[in-house]
Order: sequence, then C-alpha cells, then structure tokens
Amino acid sequence: MNKTKELTANTFPAFCREHGLKCTAQRLAVFAALRGAMGHPSVDETWATVKKTVPTVTRDSVYRILNDFAAIGLVARLDALSAARYDTRLGPHAHFICEVCGSVTDYSLPATFPIPSGMPREQHHLELRVTGICDNCLKGVGARRPEQVAVPQRRRNRRERKGAREVSGV
Repeated sequence: MNKTKELTANTFPAFCREHGLKCTAQRLAVFAALRGAMGHPSVDETWATVKKTVPTVTRDSVYRILNDFAAIGLVARLDALSAARYDTRLGPHAHFICEVCGSVTDYSLPATFPIPSGMPREQHHLELRVTGICDNCLKGVGARRPEQVAVPQRRRNRRERKGAREVSGV
C-alpha cells in the first residue's frame, strides 16, 4: 500500500483536512517531493527537493511536516539508521540496509505474514529489517569477505567531540 502514490495534488488537501492538518504550500511541496522520490528519502534529501519550489522552507519545517505525515499514516518513519528516513510504502515489506553505503532496499512480504504466538492481538506496525552488505558494495570490494569490509563509523555528536577534546587537552 502506498498512500503517497494514491493521493494526487487535487485529493491531498482533503486528506490533510480529514486528519486535522492545514494544506499549506510547504506541506504540498513536501508531499510532491515524496511522490517523486525513489527509495527512502531522508529529511535533508526531501528538504533539498522542496527548496527548489519553496526556497524559504527551513529544514526544521520539512522535519516537522514529515513527522506529521508519519503520525497520520501517510509515510512510515525508519529510525535507527544513520539518519531518519521516510518510507511511502506502508504495506507489509522488509528492508535490507547496507552497512557500507547505507542504501535501503524494499522486499515484499506475504500479505499474511505469520505473527508469533503469544503476541498481543492488536498490532499496529510490522517491520522487518535485514542488515548486511549490498551486492554493489560487495562488487566494489573485490574478493574480500564481508567481515573484512570496513564499515563507516558513526559520526560523533557535539558532546562526544567536546569530551574528546577535553581528554586530549586540546
């Protein structure tokens, strides 16, 4: 199911109103960016696209709009990646996340995916993530085995960098 592809620029305003949101120029531009996006765009990728039509839009506004869209079920927010990404495909599917390049690839799941016994009856979200190294990255590293591939390290946040400077005396 892909609500973003089902809605049009003409039906999107009514969808917003049904969910208690105003259909602003910024929301419409973010919606258009998602409709045209391939894959799972990040906030920054969406912001770059939106700025082409609404140059005054801020990154913060795009972030809030994407989270509003996730709250009303228009997109799904994928966390615990290098940065939050947003998925317009809402039906049952799995993600393969490359640990080297960060690409996210969708794979279909059966419509009636088996839920483990003992799990509560009311379920709202099913997500299956598989991580590894994609074929393109494997080709790029020659005959090395995946465990020999250097996985990019997470960038340190401001607090961690400050702590490192204090320890080193810089």
